Amino acid sequence: MFIVMGAIIVKFRLANLIAGYDPGLVKNRKGLAIWMGKCAMMTGLLALVIALMNYLFLSATSDLFAFTAFMILSMISGVVALAGAQRYYK
Repeated sequence: MFIVMGAIIVKFRLANLIAGYDPGLVKNRKGLAIWMGKCAMMTGLLALVIALMNYLFLSATSDLFAFTAFMILSMISGVVALAGAQRYYK
């Protein structure tokens, strides 16, 4: 879902789909849409890779590993997205 949403944001430059988007605070709407769309696509890709790894290497602890890896990496991805988005705000 994140991959599709990110692709739509990037392709059509729809910054309005970004959570917390305030047009009065943004100085470069297109740049913000591209950055956040790419970050959303990377988060979706991350989720797919972790799910595939969990499926391929099924073991007693694979669910715990997949959950932990997804939680940590998605939090890091969110921090990177928000830190990079600061460039586009006034």
